[in-house]
Amino acid sequence: MTRGTFATELRLTGTEVAADARAARSAIADAEVVHMRLDHKPDNARDFYDRFVELIGRPIDAAENYVDGAPTGNRWSEIRYKTTVPDDLAFRHSKNAQPMHTDASYVSAPPQVMLFYCVNAAPSGGETVFISGRALVDELAANRPDLLDRLTTIDVTYEKAGDSRTRPIIEIVDGGRVDLNYNYFCAPADQDEAALRLNQDFLDYLQHELPDALVHPVGLQPGDAVAWWDDLVLHGRNAFEATRTDDRLIWKTGLHLDPVHA
Repeated sequence: MTRGTFATELRLTGTEVAADARAARSAIADAEVVHMRLDHKPDNARDFYDRFVELIGRPIDAAENYVDGAPTGNRWSEIRYKTTVPDDLAFRHSKNAQPMHTDASYVSAPPQVMLFYCVNAAPSGGETVFISGRALVDELAANRPDLLDRLTTIDVTYEKAGDSRTRPIIEIVDGGRVDLNYNYFCAPADQDEAALRLNQDFLDYLQHELPDALVHPVGLQPGDAVAWWDDLVLHGRNAFEATRTDDRLIWKTGLHLDPVHA
């Protein structure tokens, strides 16, 4: 199913979790990216968002160890700036810009929707940035049809911690639905040369040729959240300023919309 809207903003109470979840589920069913602003910051954000995602759908307990990507069995993954982790070791603990990607590129049974909620916002920068797969394909078709042809026909493998997926980076299915799967840093070096070259060429395109006008930034404030369909959009991160551990702190989980828990 294709979402009708690329990105939308939703006001939630932050106090009425059941009503907020109903509103969020309805918005997520229509839009590829939903930025949720809360009128009231929850007293206990973890309790609020645990119940919130359970009422939206079925959360996936798929948090990973940042060192090797091994599953921890936890629901929430930390995206936390840490002064003790070198910036070039892990994007989730650095203040560097992060290239566009899909989160579940190497997951054989991926969640449908990813969700962030914010505990601390960076002093400046750190916005999560999105591009719709539909807009991306239109832009490629108009200006880089050669690259689009390779993206839709060459299989690329992404793997991590014993799990993997092999398929084209872009699949156009179901009457025009654009399905994406890409993470530059998770492509093993022992695959076909054409796949490795495409992996690099697509990164170069995203970083140097993609028009800024197509990129939608979402800056979260403490208590706020953003949800997106991982296969319909690419997302990344702007660089940010930080001097202390936890200057930027976000928690992430994935979920399926069905079944919905009562």
